[in-house]
Amino acid sequence: MKTIGSPGAIQSQVDETSPRAVIHLDLDGGKQIYRVHGWRWRSLDDPLFATGMRRALDFFERAGVKATLFVIAEDLGDARKRELLQEAIRRGHEIASHSLTHRKLTALTSGEKRREIFESRERLASELGVEVRGFRAPGFAMDRESLELIDEAGYAYDSSLFPGGGFARGIEVDRLNEWPHSPLADRRLVELPLPAYDPLPFPFHPCYSLMLGSWYFRLGLWRFQRAGAPLVLLFHLADFADRLPNDYMPNMMARLYLLTHLSVETRLRRCAWMLSLTQRKYQLVTTADLLDQISESARTPFASRPDKIIDESCHSKSQERRVAS
Repeated sequence: MKTIGSPGAIQSQVDETSPRAVIHLDLDGGKQIYRVHGWRWRSLDDPLFATGMRRALDFFERAGVKATLFVIAEDLGDARKRELLQEAIRRGHEIASHSLTHRKLTALTSGEKRREIFESRERLASELGVEVRGFRAPGFAMDRESLELIDEAGYAYDSSLFPGGGFARGIEVDRLNEWPHSPLADRRLVELPLPAYDPLPFPFHPCYSLMLGSWYFRLGLWRFQRAGAPLVLLFHLADFADRLPNDYMPNMMARLYLLTHLSVETRLRRCAWMLSLTQRKYQLVTTADLLDQISESARTPFASRPDKIIDESCHSKSQERRVAS
């Protein structure tokens, strides 16, 4: 298996004016993925989580990368998963919330949304002994009520939304741009948007690019980097995990979704290439560092776009209607 070369040699190709990038990893295990799709999970164990986490941690360590791991809080009840999360913390990775039980927020009642958002943060903080600053909604399903609850729960940022009309309508704002911004007027919550991909049909983060080919990632990154905005490079456990046995596969959709048509070696090689290409274009920073740069001054020069570090122009349509009246 090939490994990434010296991160220092790659980083020398960027400077302080280069845009920033953060590395995120969503910890969707096999149980949650199958539950979302209505498939039957056949084991008490979760080999997708176990092998994916171990290999991802080793992958990031070889690359000298500190990632933010978005954890489904119910996994704290599994001693084996809990130990892997503690190992990630020992290696210097940040912990964020990916909800309590990985349910689609937009399909829940107000009380259920509150529990997914509040209880996940409380459990992760108390049981892992870490500060939990970030949230990502399962399936990127977000509405305005959920976003307001995320702010109310004390999170510093959300990272669930892609720039574009559909996501903007979902949270009742006129637009979402590619830069970190405040989507809720008069609130402190920051949105770290996922990278825009229009007019491509799918996001270009690694799981889609593993399915579609390296050309798709190269094209998506090339289009996105022209804006100079910070990049959220989002990995998933399935990008790194062992292939599940055939008797775990309910249908062809599961085989494709879990990337079982690709060997582990092929996925690791392509993920290494995607990370290496990102390092040639961006300064890799931790999410905490990026947030600190935003909070220090919303006007600090950032990739030669000082006016775009945090854009507060995304006001709610409902507020504009109240002002007009």
